[in-house]
Amino acid sequence: MKTVRLAVALLGVAAGVRAEMVSVVQITDMQGQVGFEVKTREEFAALQKEIKDETAAYPVALADAKKEWDANKDNKLPFQGNRIKPRSAKKVGEDFSDRDKAEKKRSQLEDRASAKQIEEMDKAAKKAKQGGKAKEEKMAKEEAKVKAFTDAYAMISKRMADKLGRPVPGFGFMTPDLKEEGAKKEEPKKGKKEKKEKEEKK
Repeated sequence: MKTVRLAVALLGVAAGVRAEMVSVVQITDMQGQVGFEVKTREEFAALQKEIKDETAAYPVALADAKKEWDANKDNKLPFQGNRIKPRSAKKVGEDFSDRDKAEKKRSQLEDRASAKQIEEMDKAAKKAKQGGKAKEEKMAKEEAKVKAFTDAYAMISKRMADKLGRPVPGFGFMTPDLKEEGAKKEEPKKGKKEKKEKEEKK
């Protein structure tokens, strides 16, 4: 009788593990780019904690970056920091007990978001082609705005990374400066590992 009870209990535990609930989570990065991820309850809670820390670090990073931008007389455009927001995350739809179904839903949402983004880019490209003689001037202004936005994003992101001790993940572009920062953080770890291996061989 005890063996039967134990077997039933173990089956119950196994079923509980298999039936772990997961959610499709919509994440909007600091540039306004949207992505979707499948997360457990614990992973979603950890993400919310990260976002809470980032939201707290954002105002100071924004103010410092704007101050530096305004002090540089070479910057002709206003600081584009107001277009950059802290990350946000929210669950989409009901929770799933089957991860495969959740992944399928995530894939559908990503495809839909990508199609919408491509449509918007096509509209912008068609609009840029119009305008006759003023086309080049218009394109130059748009390029300057994009560069100003990229620079503002890099400045804010760097300050937030310094404050948090980690980079803020994003779906959009990453500037060369931020890529270099990431590489520099990885190098010391690699060096320590190699040193440890050499000591172990001795």
